[in-house]
Amino acid sequence: MERLVPYRFGAPVDRPWFCDREAELDVLCNRMRAGIHLIVLSPRRYGKTSLLLRAADTLERDGVHSAYANLLLATTEVELASIILQAVVRSVLSPVARRRHSLEDALRHLRITPKVSIGADGAVSLGLDPATVGTSWIDVITDAIALLERASERRSAVLIFDEFQVVAGIGRRGAGGVFKALADAARRTSLVFSGSHLAIMEQLTKGSGAPLHGMGERVVLDVVPEDPMVGYLQRRARSAGKTLTKKVAQEIYAQADTVPNYVQQLAQAALEAADAVTITATHVAAGFDAIVERQSAIYAQQYEDLGGAPAQQRILRTLAHTPTASVYAKGFLDAVQVANANAVTTALRVLDNRELVVRRGRTWHVADPFLRRWLTAHSPTI
Repeated sequence: MERLVPYRFGAPVDRPWFCDREAELDVLCNRMRAGIHLIVLSPRRYGKTSLLLRAADTLERDGVHSAYANLLLATTEVELASIILQAVVRSVLSPVARRRHSLEDALRHLRITPKVSIGADGAVSLGLDPATVGTSWIDVITDAIALLERASERRSAVLIFDEFQVVAGIGRRGAGGVFKALADAARRTSLVFSGSHLAIMEQLTKGSGAPLHGMGERVVLDVVPEDPMVGYLQRRARSAGKTLTKKVAQEIYAQADTVPNYVQQLAQAALEAADAVTITATHVAAGFDAIVERQSAIYAQQYEDLGGAPAQQRILRTLAHTPTASVYAKGFLDAVQVANANAVTTALRVLDNRELVVRRGRTWHVADPFLRRWLTAHSPTI
C-alpha cells in the first residue's frame, strides 16, 4: 500500500511521509522532557500536528506520559474539559507506557466521575454531564493534569492542547485565562499550547493583557525549506517506481506555494497523472488541473457562502489574480469597489477566519493555490 501512495496529505503524517523538522522535533522533545511550557504556532497545513504527534510518540517510547488533546470540536467549557480528560486517561492507559494503570485507578482521584464507555477496539471514551459539572469544569482539567503527573511518577509529563485558539470563543469572556492558572500550578507537566489561527493565538499569548503572555517558549513553524522537501519528493517517487527530477520537484514545490500539505497533494496528483516512468512538468500541470476539477464543487460553495458580502468575493478574486501588500492603497480599494480601509479590514478578517486568505510576510494571498486557480478561471480578469 505504501508503494501505491508515496505522498500523504490532508491528515497528520508519520514516517515515511514525515519530511525534515528534525531540528524542531529536538527542541520540542528537549523542552517537554524538562517540563517547560511551549507555545507552538504555524498556519494550517504546515505540518504542526504531525510534528506534535511525533514528539509525543517519541517521548511515550522513552517512558514519558504524553497526552494529546485536539480542542477543535470543543464549543463549551464542559466539552473542553471532557476532551482534555479523555486525552489524559488514554495516555495513562497507553500500551506503550512503562507502568500499567487500570481504568479504575486512573479515575478514582477525580472529583467528578465521567461517563465511561469502551469501544470494540478497547478505546476508552469519556463524557461529562453538563448539569453535573456546571462551573466545576476547571476542577476536571486540574484533576486531569494531576492524574498525568501521578502516572509519570518522578518524570515530567506532557499535555498538548492542539487548535488552542478555539478557547478564545468558549464562554462569555473566552476560556484562555483559566489556562494561565493551570500552567502556573503544573509542577511537572509541560503544557503545549498549539494553534493554527495566528491572529487569535497572538491575542492569547503575546502582548499586554494576553492571558498566556510569557507562559512559555514560542516555537514558530515555517514551511519546510526547498532542498529537504525536494529531496523528499524524489525519494518518495522512487518508492513508487517513478523518476522525479530535481527541476520538476522544485516546480511542484513552487506551484504548491511551498506549503507542505499542498506540496504532497500536488506531488501525488502528478504521479497519478504520469503515464511513464518519469514524472514531467506536463504531468504536474495535469495533476494540478485534476485537483482543481475534483475540488470545484467545494470551491464554488466557499465562494457562494460569501454571497451576502460581495466585497469579500471581490477581494478574494482580486487577491487570486494579484497578491498584494497594498490592500489599503487607492488602486486596491478601487479594484474591489470598497469605500474605505475599515471595510477592507473587516472583509480580510472574515476571509482570514474562514482560512480563505493568508498573510505571508506583508503580502496577502489566497491561502489555497488550487482555489486560486479556480478563482482565476471563473472570474473576470482584474
